[in-house]
Amino acid sequence: MIIHIHFHSHRTGVTRSVETIIPVMNRYAEARVFGYGIDCPKISLGSLLINVYSGKETIIHAHRNNEILFALLLRLLGARFRLFFTRHSDTLPSGFTIWLMKKADQVISLNPGMAESLPVSNIMIPHGVDTDIFTTGEKTGVQGINQKSLVSVAGRIRPSKGQLVAVKAIAPLLSVNRNWGLMLIGKVDDNGYAAEIREAAKKSKVEDQVHFIPETSNIVEYYKASSVVIIPSVSEGFSLVCLEAMACGLITVATETVGIHKSVIEHGRNGFLFPVNDADALKHILDDVISGRTKPDPVEIRKTIVEKWSVDNNVRELLKEYNTS
Repeated sequence: MIIHIHFHSHRTGVTRSVETIIPVMNRYAEARVFGYGIDCPKISLGSLLINVYSGKETIIHAHRNNEILFALLLRLLGARFRLFFTRHSDTLPSGFTIWLMKKADQVISLNPGMAESLPVSNIMIPHGVDTDIFTTGEKTGVQGINQKSLVSVAGRIRPSKGQLVAVKAIAPLLSVNRNWGLMLIGKVDDNGYAAEIREAAKKSKVEDQVHFIPETSNIVEYYKASSVVIIPSVSEGFSLVCLEAMACGLITVATETVGIHKSVIEHGRNGFLFPVNDADALKHILDDVISGRTKPDPVEIRKTIVEKWSVDNNVRELLKEYNTS
């Protein structure tokens, strides 16, 4: 039995990654989630306890500190299982987090930079996306939005996600391309930052072209309505949005030294990269894209994900590690 733990009430990239792998993992083994805030096949506390105290071969996979603490408490009380922990943040872990990671039987990192910088032994297994769900299709519209050509930024509204840089870069282009709009998709974590974004849009007189979209569990529908996806993040442990957007064949423009962007995107061929917080560089790329002077082939964009970054690859690597660690 493989049991992933999820103790988090808000939808995050971690949530989406676990929701993606569990159905695929169940094709090869019995996999469940213990916890809340996630739409997955679940296991009850009673069934979990039966597994870890009965001597059955059990894997517990944690993704956050509170989850690994729960697992360690079970182990302290005599439960037997192998413990995996995935580090999702690209920031330097605290001393306490390092201590927790050392208690795991295997630590998993998500990108080369993280694998190198983590002060514990780890194996790199990148996430993947379900290329049957995230796929190309006919362009759709969004109710309540008049613009027919849309650029999306998906992620919680906070400084680390870089939405303000995206607005500063695209605002001058929106002002002369009134059929284009920008969607900022995600929960507002920082009201002050959201106010800065609105003020920047208002200053450029494009506030009617910048749309705040609440957090959604149906991000695919917004990708279907988009022509371009910008990922202006300052930091990312991985960047699932990059894989999702590219699997949909969308032009993807992302910060070059963040998450797995540089590993996935070959600048000018299947997407574009720009320096962190560089609004001018981003504006130049978007100008070429909006004007039609440059347009990567959607088939080539999607091919990158299908061949190297699918959830099937992710699950196979995880199962291999579960069986050999």
